[in-house]
Amino acid sequence: MASARLLVLAFAVVLDPSPRAPMRGVDVAGAQEPCPKPQQITKEEILQGMSRHGAYSLTSTTTSIRFAGEALLAIVQRRKREAPASTHLLINHADWFAAHQETAGVPYAKMSQAARASLERRRDALVDYGPRVVERVEKGPVPLLALDVTLFWPDTGDAATQFSYRDTLSDPPLDVYNQRIVRFRVVQYPNLLLVDRISGISVRPVGFLSAVFAVLGKPDLRQIRMAVSRDQWQVMRGTINVFAGITKTATGAIDPKGRGHENIPPDRPDLRTLAKQIQEPLELDYGPPSCQTQLAMRGRRSDCPGVMGGTGECGR
Repeated sequence: MASARLLVLAFAVVLDPSPRAPMRGVDVAGAQEPCPKPQQITKEEILQGMSRHGAYSLTSTTTSIRFAGEALLAIVQRRKREAPASTHLLINHADWFAAHQETAGVPYAKMSQAARASLERRRDALVDYGPRVVERVEKGPVPLLALDVTLFWPDTGDAATQFSYRDTLSDPPLDVYNQRIVRFRVVQYPNLLLVDRISGISVRPVGFLSAVFAVLGKPDLRQIRMAVSRDQWQVMRGTINVFAGITKTATGAIDPKGRGHENIPPDRPDLRTLAKQIQEPLELDYGPPSCQTQLAMRGRRSDCPGVMGGTGECGR
């Protein structure tokens, strides 16, 4: 499905590895409050998180939301057990890409265009899993776990503000457009995965679902819901913002090889059940961005000569 591009994560940040090293504070009501640096996790931790994958394509853009989402959730679950006071983590782009490639067991050229483009852009990830990610449940069950994810690449002053590519290794091919700052929430339920409040990504399928998403311009991706069958088929429900206040939603299936199916196969009543299941009403109130997230979103041009503290950090 076109919207399944989202969670191909390749990240890069050079930070002081000490979890107690203070970051430059964020002004609150005229006063500067301390903002602790998030811990950068290791390649070994990433490999452990990725090791739980099922028997499906690990290099297709269409399956990337599941692969990266499950890996991120596994990493955070372990961090919560081993470092219960921690609420943020950083993932290095080279470590993530190397772990992904090693887990998939393929050469560089077989990695998706999405993964390679993110590596080349040195895309960073900041993951907030603190208690304020979800402040209130308005509709639906209480989530098992919620993450506030910010993807960004270093703003060096002359860095591009966006990039785009056509992922021809994906089935179907996708035109994907990424802003320098991408934000979304990953919410885990017992029977589905929700990626919500997406900003900074536009998608345009080539072929599959193109009739459904046949609009001028680049529709903005807003939400993804996903459920998985016992034999590794994925049922995806993607919502895009066509114009202000106008959205379109489409549901499709992805087989274990990463091929998209615009319609649920007629001989798969279990997939039709999943398609109904992921339509259940869900509404969450999310908390504001943490100080770490606010710093990650700052740009050199408008805010300061660097992000996330350290060398070239923001001045007063």
